[in-house]
Amino acid sequence: MTGESFGPVSWEEITRFTVGRSLRDAVRASKRGAGPHALRVPRVRGGEEYMVPAVYIAPAGPDGAPLRQAGFRLYEDEGRTRLLCAVAPDGPGGDRHRVTDAAGREAGAVHRTPAAQRLVRHGWWLEQPGRPEVAAARRWAEGGPGRIAGRGVGKLLGSVVDNVLSLGAEDTGDTPLHPVLWRAGEETVLSFRPSQGPRWYTVERDGWLDRRLAFALAVLRESGVWGADRR
Repeated sequence: MTGESFGPVSWEEITRFTVGRSLRDAVRASKRGAGPHALRVPRVRGGEEYMVPAVYIAPAGPDGAPLRQAGFRLYEDEGRTRLLCAVAPDGPGGDRHRVTDAAGREAGAVHRTPAAQRLVRHGWWLEQPGRPEVAAARRWAEGGPGRIAGRGVGKLLGSVVDNVLSLGAEDTGDTPLHPVLWRAGEETVLSFRPSQGPRWYTVERDGWLDRRLAFALAVLRESGVWGADRR
């Protein structure tokens, strides 16, 4: 059974997705090998949940080059004939990635959080023209300076140390299975809810966030945390 047997999925209708190559969440790898590297959506058939490819990921650089450095393109079809958007590093360091649509128009940007801010904010945030920035606060820093002060110096120091020690995997979440919420002000527009299986992202169904920016953030984040671009 292939992803195509489920029928095409319009990118504009995607609300919940994961990044990877597996059609099913199985303990043993399929003998057929991994499928295409894609953004995948959940579909149920015969009582089983499948992860169906919906948007296909094509590295812009040579094989093996990290996506963060080389950039990538997202396509609506596996044959790579219908370009959805392109994601390219804007300047050295790979700390800002421009997202442009199929016609080359600016859709926004995905930013890497500066190292000095990663104790209070997760590793990636979004910029969409005409909208406030979209960022995710770490759990211990939610509520702003007042809440941090109220926790006391000892607890704050412990949190800082814990986060410093976890910077190598700083996008996995503050605690196991704790969600990450990207907000514009008080409004949640994108969320990540880890599980024991696939890593799921959710775009608010009726929200204003451009899904292409959410897709770009998820691909960059997953390739950085788990080396998903090399799986």
